[in-house]
Amino acid sequence: MSKHSHAAILSVFSGIVIEHIADLRDALAKLAAPSPSDEDLHQFRVTLRRLRSAWVTFAPVLPTRFAAEWKPRLRALAASTGPVREWDVLFSDWLPAAQQSLLDGDEVGRAWLDRALAKSKEARNRAWEELRVELASPDVSETLLEVERAVVAFHIEGESERHLRFARARAEALRKKLIRRGRHPRRSSAPRLHRARIAAKQWRYLYEAFYPALGAHVAKRYRKHLRKLQDALGEVHDASVSLERVARLLDAPPPLSIVSAFHKRARAARGRAAKGLRWIRSHKAA
Repeated sequence: MSKHSHAAILSVFSGIVIEHIADLRDALAKLAAPSPSDEDLHQFRVTLRRLRSAWVTFAPVLPTRFAAEWKPRLRALAASTGPVREWDVLFSDWLPAAQQSLLDGDEVGRAWLDRALAKSKEARNRAWEELRVELASPDVSETLLEVERAVVAFHIEGESERHLRFARARAEALRKKLIRRGRHPRRSSAPRLHRARIAAKQWRYLYEAFYPALGAHVAKRYRKHLRKLQDALGEVHDASVSLERVARLLDAPPPLSIVSAFHKRARAARGRAAKGLRWIRSHKAA
């Protein structure tokens, strides 16, 4: 890669970061309003994930010291939003789905789920309030300002260029990472498949958020397959951690019928993940 191309790609990275920081500031303003919505938090989380993913996509051109400083700082900011997301998934998806799967006479299972839903809602509300306080901290705004200042030095004035070779090389690198992490999806551990999910998400963000800035284009079917695979791998992860999370909250293990409902859904998700990974292995990155 020539020095000119290296600098031009860094300038693209700078523009992407500045754009995402502006979106994060808008999301923070909405979250600071009297009655923020779940969608406001979702948009903040998605924008922050995409921002962090830029460090992965553009890793080959980022200065070593810059990457070493900012990757952990952004990771720490993203970690603050995790508990609300996990309780949301449990309260709005997994526990209601388990309710629907129970037999009519399973009073023990229904009683446990009623307690789990009530406690999960309380925990989710507490996590939401704690997150609002944390995001209102001056530290968050200062972090965004600092990273914005840090990337301004990478910006180059002039017309944008196409960087197709770089874009496709990064897509292929993420494809290989996904395939490596996604081996044996029907029997691999949930943590390993969670890492595969992260790779799928990074690859999808490359296509959705960064390809246009690099002057590249990809067919919708690639994004569609990655979304389906990401969702399937996400269900495997959620099944692994959700029951343990709510069992700790209740200080009581779930009945066998609940465990069975979660495991059945996880097995189905592993099957979908296996199908999605077969497609990935048989298609080169676009």
